[in-house]
Amino acid sequence: MVGSRSRATRHELAQMFCDERGYRFRDRIVNLPVSGLLFRSSKNVVMTGVVDALDAAAPFIFAGVSARGRRLRGLKLIMLPLPRPVPNMVLLSATGNVLKHLGIALKESQRLTVEGTFQSVFTLYCPAEYERDALYVFTPDLMGRLMDAAAGCDMEIVDDRVLIYAPPHAFSKPGQLDALPGLAQYLHEKFERQTRRYRDERRTDEALDDPFRRAQVTTSRGTEERHLVGASGRRLRTRTTAWQKVGITAAATLALSAALYWIGMVATAMFAAA
Repeated sequence: MVGSRSRATRHELAQMFCDERGYRFRDRIVNLPVSGLLFRSSKNVVMTGVVDALDAAAPFIFAGVSARGRRLRGLKLIMLPLPRPVPNMVLLSATGNVLKHLGIALKESQRLTVEGTFQSVFTLYCPAEYERDALYVFTPDLMGRLMDAAAGCDMEIVDDRVLIYAPPHAFSKPGQLDALPGLAQYLHEKFERQTRRYRDERRTDEALDDPFRRAQVTTSRGTEERHLVGASGRRLRTRTTAWQKVGITAAATLALSAALYWIGMVATAMFAAA
């Protein structure tokens, strides 16, 4: 009952916010095309209590999100479109640990030290050989703005989208949603400046071997072939966490025990019959 009441309250706040701003409120969206660390398949994605501001001057979507087969524990998502694809990068907040709590762990070889006092607040990950690109995007002013408007949230840039993963308590009180349009406006201006002339010099023609990548090269989106990202920069590499290893070991042990039990039962029955 508590979960149902809190969900209803969140939907009411989102509805009121949309009415005030002229955005579209959508109770539920299923299978919205989205990729990222939590979304290996868009067919698994369910968004609820959706603030659809995609027609705004600085377009974004805000929603509660779940994925079939994965517990997301009240995760909230802010999604913004980008003008063109960029390398996969992730900025983790030390105060929120949203992705970490959901079992996402990235290979430490991809870890990059951020500038100045932000070292104790954020951890930045990018593919090998894309370090300069990541530091060009994640500047001190961007991290400072995130601390002010989206404290405790993690950010992922993947393909042509920005995903901000927010913990359950974020944007849950009256007035907190008012920060979203300003944050979206800032991020759009920031990424437009930083990615307007971006070109991945590491990309080879094999990037077009993927039919989905070829489909992105469309004149309607204004995306040209040179804006594609090389294969090595499109996805960060994850690793198995300690708890996941424990789970895998436990599952394997249980499976082995069950197999040995049934083998023993069959052997006993055979000897009894003989």
